[in-house]
Amino acid sequence: MTIGLSSNKSFSPWQYHFSMTRDKILEAASREIEKNGMTQFRVKRVAYDAGISVALLYSYFDDREDLIAATIVHRFREILLGLAETFTRPMRNVKTCDELRNAMREVITEAQTPARTEARLARIESMSFARHNPTASLGIAEAKREASSLILGVVQPLEDKQLLTSGMSAVAFARIWYALFFGQIELEGEHALAVGVDEWFTALTVLAEAAIRDHAHAPAF
Repeated sequence: MTIGLSSNKSFSPWQYHFSMTRDKILEAASREIEKNGMTQFRVKRVAYDAGISVALLYSYFDDREDLIAATIVHRFREILLGLAETFTRPMRNVKTCDELRNAMREVITEAQTPARTEARLARIESMSFARHNPTASLGIAEAKREASSLILGVVQPLEDKQLLTSGMSAVAFARIWYALFFGQIELEGEHALAVGVDEWFTALTVLAEAAIRDHAHAPAF
């Protein structure tokens, strides 16, 4: 099964219609999962929500599991690329260490909103399903590569402009923040490693400050 049509190609009218209908099905299937979960997922409800017949739906997907796998990839990709865009937007086009510090404060603040936590939880749920489904695994791996390229494309200029502290490469900088924002949601809750919002915000700010070159050693541009 094809996960999706590439966004950088010119569509024929037929391809455009195919892609639009497929996306409509995936959006309806996403709502079905959010409302009823994967165990109570019903193809008939998805078809009804998408405004098509079950027969037409199955011309796009092999079976129920194939539809769920494609939906998981669709949802995962939207969440991951959306978060990547949100967390890199403030860092685009920064020219000085102070501008980067301000950008990181904005990123850290944005990362604390409840909506971001919900998105990370949805991403983890998707990955859990993907471990047992080859189609979903391949699609999620591709989405991760896409998001990684997007993030590095924004962060690499920070190293090129010598805004990062000595020993901090663009890849390491991106990996640290990727892990903190996307990979540590399981540490939230009531346990020994739980930490208050204010304390966590302060710790992230300290970490961000340490990753940025000191004023005295910053190059002039």
